[in-house]
Amino acid sequence: MDANQFEELAGRIDGVAQALLRITAELEGARLIDGPRMSRALRLARRPGQACTKLQASRRVLGQIAQELDAARAAR
Repeated sequence: MDANQFEELAGRIDGVAQALLRITAELEGARLIDGPRMSRALRLARRPGQACTKLQASRRVLGQIAQELDAARAAR
């Protein structure tokens, strides 16, 4: 994978994560989902030992998304 392909992939992943954050915030604001519960679920999904070591980056991203959701909630 060359640098341009890597940047394209990274941008796509970030775009999906940003969309998830915004959708979750909207649903939470409309009281259709429980935001803190969503954050907890993301954290539980990222626990080591529940997925193979090849998915460490995925688990790290789930934790980051949970942190972003919590930070956005605290700012509202």
